[in-house]
Parts: sequence; structure tokens; C-alpha cells
Amino acid sequence: MERRVPWLAVAALVAATASGMLHFWVGGAPLTYVVLNGLSLLLGLVIVSVPMRSLAGRVVTGLVGIGVAGIATTLLSGFDLEGVRRWLPIGPIRLHAAMLLLPAIMVLLPRLSGAGQIGIVTALGAIFAIQPDLGAALALAAAFLFSRVGRGEHGVTAIGAAASIAAVAITSLRPDPLDPVPFVERVVPDAFATSAMLALLIGTTLIFACVAPLFVQPRNARAARSLAGVMAGFTLASIIGPYPVPLSGYGASSILGYALALAVLRASIVPSKAG
Repeated sequence: MERRVPWLAVAALVAATASGMLHFWVGGAPLTYVVLNGLSLLLGLVIVSVPMRSLAGRVVTGLVGIGVAGIATTLLSGFDLEGVRRWLPIGPIRLHAAMLLLPAIMVLLPRLSGAGQIGIVTALGAIFAIQPDLGAALALAAAFLFSRVGRGEHGVTAIGAAASIAAVAITSLRPDPLDPVPFVERVVPDAFATSAMLALLIGTTLIFACVAPLFVQPRNARAARSLAGVMAGFTLASIIGPYPVPLSGYGASSILGYALALAVLRASIVPSKAG
């Protein structure tokens, strides 16, 4: 994968986060919103800039497993809001588990075997259906399908696509009981009420964040496409329903999640030796 810092994607991270912070400031959000997203961005930049070592194939499998377990934890000990379980409580902060962990998981997923990919996608689809979380299900489906473009193993693609699309279908049929939260959801329409130029800026930077990974050019282009798909899925969900806006919305999860994915994208993967 790419060892150099992916500056274009880093610029997209900064631009999308900064445009959201500008909306907070102009729109009268609490100062803590600006502070939290600003500190999250600084931490994210540190994460991306740290030199990455090579990852053995078994380490990749372990990291993916830890990520899936982290998301699954929401079903048992996560924060429950009107029957919805999508968050990990870390002290006074609630982190959206999928936005934090799914980007890095999907960057690493193409390095797993076909059977491994099917297992992970099926497990994640089931988790998102239970939570429920249409945004995460869309991100999962978009990332998996985008990463499989041009691949053989049609059976793997078909089964993974069926599992992820089933999660989208199930979550879309379940009514979401949560009301939109200002500065978290509906960021672009709310920004438009303040300034059309601000709304255009936020929308443009979100598109930039979705597209930028495609220009990173790691050794495994499928990993970059996965990240682009994750971001596109989360962004689409925020447009069609009351789901968090990635990067430009209030919250540390998507900022740190994007940064973690970029850091993983830089690492080179060393296949594990048989036996």
C-alpha cells in the first residue's frame, strides 16, 4: 500500500471538517462543538502522519476482527437511545462505532480471503440490521461493491453483495425513531438557511472527501475504492434520512475514522507464511 502521506485525502479531511466548523460558528452552535471537532482533526492529522510499519497478513485479520468486535459491542454495552444502539460511550463522549471503525475495516477487507470477506460482510450486515443503522449498511454495501469492480471470484461478489444489500433493505424498512440533531444531521440544508455559499462549500468538500481516496494510488487500489465507497455511503445516508453527516457534522467519530483509514491505507501488507 501507499507509504507516503496521502496529502490530497488529508486536504479533503481538513476541508470537510473545517467547513463544518465554519457552519457551527456561523450557525450559533455551542463553542464546544468547534473545539471537539477541531481537536479531533488535530488528533486525526497526527494519526495519518505517523510512519506506518508493514502489517503481516495475520495482523490484518486480527485488526479486522477487533474492528468488527468493537462495532458489535454496541449491541451489548453500547448507548441505547429509543432502542437504537450505534454508539460506544467513552466517558462523556459517545462515539458512532461504524463511522469510527468501518472505514479502516473496509480498507483492510480486500486483503482477506474470499471466505473471510464474505464472513465479515455478513457479520457487519447483521449487526447494522440489529442496531439498526441504514447509514452504516449503505456504507458497507457501497464499499464492498466498489472494491469488487473488475474482480473475478464472482461467487464471493454475489454472496457479499446479497448480504450487504439485504442489510440495506432491512434497515430501510425499519422506521428510525430518532429526530434529526442540529449540526449533526441535515447539515447542508441547515447551512443553506444561513448561506447558500456555505452550503455549497460543505457539499463540495464532502464530495472531495469521497473522491480523494481514489487518487491515493496504493498498491491495492481496491482498498482506496473501499474507502471512497464508505464515505459515499455515509454521505448518501445523510442526504436521504436523519443520519450523521460525515466530517462536516458534529462528532469525533467520522473524523477519526477517516484518519485511521488513511493511516491503514499507507501500510504495506506482508502475506503470512503458510504453516
